[in-house]
Amino acid sequence: MFSLRTVFSVLVLILISGPMWARDVKYLNFSAKNKHDIYLRDLKVDEVELEIDGKPVEVGFFGSQDVHTSFVVLLENSPRTARYAVSMPQWGQINPIDRIRFQMYYDFFPQMTDRGRVLLGEFGQEIKILQEFTSHPDVLARALYELQPNHLDLSINDPEVGRALGRGVDWLKDLRDKRKFLILFTTHIDRESYGNLEEYRDMLREVDVELYVISYASRNPTGLGRPFEEKMNKYFFQKVVDETAGWLYLVGSYAYLEELFTDLKGRLHNNYTIGFQAESSGQPEEHKVEIKVLRDKCRVAHRKVLIY
Repeated sequence: MFSLRTVFSVLVLILISGPMWARDVKYLNFSAKNKHDIYLRDLKVDEVELEIDGKPVEVGFFGSQDVHTSFVVLLENSPRTARYAVSMPQWGQINPIDRIRFQMYYDFFPQMTDRGRVLLGEFGQEIKILQEFTSHPDVLARALYELQPNHLDLSINDPEVGRALGRGVDWLKDLRDKRKFLILFTTHIDRESYGNLEEYRDMLREVDVELYVISYASRNPTGLGRPFEEKMNKYFFQKVVDETAGWLYLVGSYAYLEELFTDLKGRLHNNYTIGFQAESSGQPEEHKVEIKVLRDKCRVAHRKVLIY
């Protein structure tokens, strides 16, 4: 039995020790390239500095390839990406979604499942799960093989990319993994989603999900006849991706799709995660984040704002 004096002393200690309940561990992901545009694969914790609101913060956790990760991969499957019932390369008829599937068949899924688990889904006018979270690459490859290009969708409206983005975040945000990646393959933004740009930016700022977008729109669409959605595509996706540690890939920026996938796989594979003790006053606030790598002329991709 504890004496009343002991219990009273403990209560006093709790009261004067400050808001310990407000301390929480936060995790940040980042990737880095050196001056030769090569991903850094061998960083050590003493080569990384973290600043929150301009003040140095001690890094309490540092991980790379040993950090368990959850991935959600969402493919747009609509007449925009499935123009033909069947791709026929000999006639120059190749569906964008088939080009993506071809690239993903080989070492894309095994590399991801080595780190954790993957959910595969598709979206058009509806959003469907093709394969629930799994760590078996052959199961994912089978689901990808069985996907049927949706070239017969008669809807006059473009798929709501923002709705698919939100669903992918929902599948990830409550998981306890330190690293959560949403990889979205699409054509270009739709007008409805563009009108809600700030809502999507706020959503991504508040969750620990990193967004990677692969868009089939032109890099710099100009001239008469280009739809508004295509002209504003890069602007929209760059804004939402910049709220995370992810990246925007425009297919038109690459001579070959293989180059894009090589960089995407490199960025996913050579990711780092750091953790720190965050102190909050109780009400969620925006905090400016800066991650520095102590090597010459390195470029670091990380989220710039964290809310807690």
